[in-house]
Amino acid sequence: MKKVSGIPFRADVARDLSGVDRVGADKEVINRWTIIVGALLVQIILGTVYAFSVFVAPLELEFGWGRATTQWAFSFALAAFAITMIPAGRLQDRYGPRRIAMIGGGLLGVSFLLGALLVAAERPWALFLTYGVIGGAGIGFGYVCPIAAAMKWFPDKKGLVTGLAVAGFGAGALFFAGPASELLLPPAASGEGINLYQVVLVGLGLLEGGGVGIGWRAFFVLHGVVCAAVVALGASLLRNPPAGYRPAGWHPGADKKVAKKDLDWPEMLNTPLACMLWLTFIFGATSGLMAIGQWKPMMAAILEGRTFAPAWLGSFGRFVEPVGILAIFNALGRIFWGKISDLIDRPRAMMMMFLAQGMAFMMLASVDSHLAIFFASAWVGLNFGGNFALFPSATSDYFGAKHFGINYGWIFTAYGVAGILGPVVGGVLFDVTQRYIMAFVFSGILCFVAAGSAVVVWGLARAQERSEPAGALPAT
Repeated sequence: MKKVSGIPFRADVARDLSGVDRVGADKEVINRWTIIVGALLVQIILGTVYAFSVFVAPLELEFGWGRATTQWAFSFALAAFAITMIPAGRLQDRYGPRRIAMIGGGLLGVSFLLGALLVAAERPWALFLTYGVIGGAGIGFGYVCPIAAAMKWFPDKKGLVTGLAVAGFGAGALFFAGPASELLLPPAASGEGINLYQVVLVGLGLLEGGGVGIGWRAFFVLHGVVCAAVVALGASLLRNPPAGYRPAGWHPGADKKVAKKDLDWPEMLNTPLACMLWLTFIFGATSGLMAIGQWKPMMAAILEGRTFAPAWLGSFGRFVEPVGILAIFNALGRIFWGKISDLIDRPRAMMMMFLAQGMAFMMLASVDSHLAIFFASAWVGLNFGGNFALFPSATSDYFGAKHFGINYGWIFTAYGVAGILGPVVGGVLFDVTQRYIMAFVFSGILCFVAAGSAVVVWGLARAQERSEPAGALPAT
């Protein structure tokens, strides 16, 4: 066996599935960054789940459903998303990211195609089953794969690439909501619809619909096909690195953030560190969802019908409205806090992020100007997005990359809990007080609790590091 740059060289592991030479540093960088391209394609499509509100008006108008009926579909989707992350993570760990992500894209596409066929006024359960259960399961299967693959290819930049991998999920709804709202409008009364060329331009956000669309059934078919095709394209770029892979110049023994032992999920759940990480995620995500769930009506009340967007921006005006600003910085926050955590450690980054978010929520009582609304929307989005870079990175740091898929699936159930607690508690506080400010005060308090929990996570992580045997390296 010969050596290359002091590292034992084996011809049988020198090339990955695409035949790229693992020893050539330039080729290695080009190859592993294609994983991020695939991750972004997958996550942008999956992130459209957060634009569910665009379906509410068309469905309620056609079927006469109440708001509770349509919201149940969204609740089912979030619950299925969180629950299926666990088996999907296990399958991803066993079979790799490509196949499992493609299954996710297929399920998501099928959910919309079946919805177009089955949903009717007397069958609201069909929407719960198709969009909710099947679509949510598709998102759960697809979501974990890009993150797991990116971490294995970039153990030296774990926080940054996790942020990049999930940034698309944060931005998906922003790019989707405006064009979807146009296309979901019913066709003209004469029955004449817009042509395929116009559909493509409206779907890309390059043309306004002019008051007519293709209707919700045709849109479900179109969106189902696009979901399956784009996720399959992104998934085709995903793969795990070859056994024993290390980036050029990176030595795991010198990286204190690398777990010395890979723990499977039963071992992980038996540690105080995993329990504390789970609780911290609940506190942080609940506070964010409680506020974000009421962001649009609160900002609309403050602005009193005024708008940020000049008329010449047309359909692109949505990017500079409060919800659009929040969504943009939500995506940027995943990259920003991921990079910060690579520099200063995950718990320290969590503590800083939650303290900053808590202070922002407490100051929202005095928000009354356009400039203040802009900065508040940007700051809240930036910090909320950081959750989705820091917690997967921390899971890999403390429990290893080998079983990351299922391990993070269990940790991510905290977001499922937050998805129920945040909007419900926020809604109750508004109903009782008829004021938005109480929800934000409570969100701020939860952020400070999350910051305190991050300190405990820090202490437990240091204790775990001291207790692990020196010299052991994680399997890849």
